[in-house]
Amino acid sequence: MSPVQPAETATTVEAPTRMRGIQLAGDRAVRLAELDVPPRGPSEALVRITMSAVCGSDLPHYRAPAGDLGRRAHIVPGHEPVGFVVEAAPGGVPAGTRVLVYHHSGEGRCEHCAAGEPMFCAGRETLGNHRHGADAEWLVAPDVSLVPLPDDIDDALAALIACNFGTAFAGLRKSGARVGDRVVVTGLGAVGLCVVIAAVAAGCRVIAVDPIPERRDFARELGAAIAVDPTAADPVAAIRAATEGEGAEIVIECSANAGAQRQATEAVRPHGTVLLIGSNSSMEIDPGVDLIRKEVRVLGTWIFKRHEIPAIFRAARGMPDLRRLLGESYPASDAQRAFAAVDRGEVVGKVLIDWR
Repeated sequence: MSPVQPAETATTVEAPTRMRGIQLAGDRAVRLAELDVPPRGPSEALVRITMSAVCGSDLPHYRAPAGDLGRRAHIVPGHEPVGFVVEAAPGGVPAGTRVLVYHHSGEGRCEHCAAGEPMFCAGRETLGNHRHGADAEWLVAPDVSLVPLPDDIDDALAALIACNFGTAFAGLRKSGARVGDRVVVTGLGAVGLCVVIAAVAAGCRVIAVDPIPERRDFARELGAAIAVDPTAADPVAAIRAATEGEGAEIVIECSANAGAQRQATEAVRPHGTVLLIGSNSSMEIDPGVDLIRKEVRVLGTWIFKRHEIPAIFRAARGMPDLRRLLGESYPASDAQRAFAAVDRGEVVGKVLIDWR
């Protein structure tokens, strides 16, 4: 996939007033609607989207009844946008620049924004939540959210980096994983498989856990030493058997399954770390047995920080297996099939939406 050339964008693309964009209609229905292009503020850029993607975090809203969607019924979903700048903010990223758009923005005045962590700003806005997101032909975004892309990071890989790989990279860093550590990864969706790739590259022995056989087989191909089916055997017992009876140094939970979260605290060894990436609304644990008496660290991680982006690009260049996660690219007109494929778990890897 060739990067868009600035000369082409500057001379051949004009900003429209209307655009095609995806809307979630409730009860697993997706429609491609004709929408107004949002007005651009003084510190914002207009980006022509070339690639977006379906994330597991989109699914709760995709599955929700129409009456429960509220304002999200009118918001374009998606938070993994890649494209090129057509109208630049004054003094901002120039028109014609290929960019990844970081999906959180803040007010720019607090300590979190200053630290490159706008997701913690009290005035945070998130693409696909508070404002139109990635799944449309055009995106208006704060100039500060634009991340220029190197020529060797193509649009599809950039969409994977924009959430899944960036999240996996930052989470593995936060876990403190070291060469030789046993790292359990539960949930082998796109984020979990990115964790497998990164942990193997870091010299860890990876134990992958997922009920879908194709995902387990793929994790083994990517370097996981062991793959466990949690529906066929007790995964905690299997993990302990593979770790001399003690448990793993690190367990990274990516499924958002409450049972898997509980098992993560049971499968970690004393002084180990449980890192939660998958997000749900409740978690049942036995803190006395599984945390306090083992002196376990439990960490949450959300999205990568802005200051980590150069390291993420460097890491991606050294992990060619990431490109194996780039699955079928659906045209925007086939968005219903793209969401359904992720919902049913029938695709191993990343589902992309092509807006070119």
